[in-house]
Amino acid sequence: MSITTFQVFLATARLHHGLLVDLCAEPGLISRAKLLTYMERHGISPADKDRLIERYCRTSILYEEADFEYSVNPVVAGLVNFYERRGRLTHAGFLRDQIFEIGKLTDTLQQFLYAETPEMDVIIDTVDKLYLVVREVRESGYQHYQACMRAFGDMKRNSAEKPIDVRIEELKTVHRRYIEPLRELIDPSAEPVQKMALLRRRMADLGVASGLLSESVELETRRARLATDIQYIDHTLIRHFETLIDTSRALLNSLLEEKSIKDALAACLGDLDGIWENLAADTIVLTGFKSNRAAGMDRQGAFFNDVVHGKFVPRPRPLTITPPKEERADHLLLFDDLLLSRMEKDRLIEGWPGFVIREYAAYPAGERLKAIALPLIMANPPFSVRMRDRTFSGDLTEFTVELTDFDIVWEGAHGR
Repeated sequence: MSITTFQVFLATARLHHGLLVDLCAEPGLISRAKLLTYMERHGISPADKDRLIERYCRTSILYEEADFEYSVNPVVAGLVNFYERRGRLTHAGFLRDQIFEIGKLTDTLQQFLYAETPEMDVIIDTVDKLYLVVREVRESGYQHYQACMRAFGDMKRNSAEKPIDVRIEELKTVHRRYIEPLRELIDPSAEPVQKMALLRRRMADLGVASGLLSESVELETRRARLATDIQYIDHTLIRHFETLIDTSRALLNSLLEEKSIKDALAACLGDLDGIWENLAADTIVLTGFKSNRAAGMDRQGAFFNDVVHGKFVPRPRPLTITPPKEERADHLLLFDDLLLSRMEKDRLIEGWPGFVIREYAAYPAGERLKAIALPLIMANPPFSVRMRDRTFSGDLTEFTVELTDFDIVWEGAHGR
């Protein structure tokens, strides 16, 4: 395509761009009658219709098929549909104003619903106005979400061509105009959210009023569509707004961190003598693991950033810690050797369960219970167990022990 032909193509595409968008949305062939209907809808005079069709065909925007049918150039259709789906940025203040308008109409509807003699025509007109405003909020909000997410993508894709300060300023502008005001629209305590909740209740009240709905099919249809749009706003659009806020915050923090690292690197490169002197000393870097690999740019940038902000002393030294001292847990656990040494020392212990509960009262109940049972379960013990003809009952705080009492006789003293 030559430069002249391309310029004619662009000039033709700029003519009646709304008509071109409608034509690109057609999936198949377009009859001449339908094409003329589209032109009439966009206010093109009858005298200009044939000339515009001829111009579209001459610039390859339209392909003329057989029997007066036309098709849109696939490249043009793909391009137009792509940018048409990108959505449009809507100032968040507009969405807020629309929701306040919904609140006013909701209050008006409430007055008419609970009047002594409800006027059907007035109620239908109010519901119709509510439907139009709510539908506008739904569509504008979704397009706003789509446009913001694509704007984020455009910023990231074109980031290499712009300085970091310009990128931060652009993101701050988008955040201030199009995203920050959305906080009020998702805050449960804010007035816009309360207005939407009030509208949900009024729609529920209208659904209960079977007498009113039976008199007008149009009112029931509007009420059902309103309920669908309100549910979409509550469960989908609000989540989209939360995603926008989180994404914008994350992108802004990322850019600010990148700027901080670049500023730190610039400052360090401007004072290499002082930086190398600090690098020669023992520097503590909290990495969480040891590695022999060279540090990456991110870690070096973080280090330079710490140097610039004075987080390191002029000649830092490594920290020293006292090695842990190993101690036996004799004050918490009753080991077998401790119990055996006591048996060997006393030689004869009458009423072993009661002895354990008295002598080792400072130990946990579970340890004392294991100590009571030890003589009964030990294999090849150096002592003998002498059962008694009475029952022992003892309280271990957490539970009560009741069993046949027994004595412990150390083998050296056995049979004396």
